[in-house]
Amino acid sequence: MLAVVDADCKFTAVDVGSYGTEGDAGIFLKSEIGRKIKNNTFNVPPPKALPGTDTVVPHVIVGDEAFVLHQNLMKPYPRQQSLHDASKAVYNYRLSRARRTTENAFGILCSYFRLFFVQFQLLQKQQKKL
Repeated sequence: MLAVVDADCKFTAVDVGSYGTEGDAGIFLKSEIGRKIKNNTFNVPPPKALPGTDTVVPHVIVGDEAFVLHQNLMKPYPRQQSLHDASKAVYNYRLSRARRTTENAFGILCSYFRLFFVQFQLLQKQQKKL
C-alpha cells in the first residue's frame, strides 16, 4: 500500500495493488499516484505563503532516498553527501522528521485495524475491492 498523508495523519490518497516485496520507489513509479505526480495531474494545492511571512512555497510530498526528485516531491540527499555537509545533514534530519507523520499514520491505522499486523494473501482484483 502506498499512501499520501497530510500533517494531521489523515490519508489523502491511497494506492493498493502492489506486492510487499517491491520497493517503495518501484511501487510509486507504477502507481496511479506516481503517474499523476510525474504528469503534474495529481491534485496538489497551489503554492501558498508560509504563516506570518510573504514567502510563497509549493506544497510537497516527502519521499525517501529511492524516490525520484520532482517539483512536488522532496527526497533526502544521498547519505554520502550528507556526511560531509552539515547543511545537507540538517536538511535530511528535518525531512526525516516530516516523514515520521506518515509512519505515525500507518501506526495508527495498524493499531486500529489489527489485520495489518498479519500478512494476508489476496489477488489484485480482490485488493481493489477491499
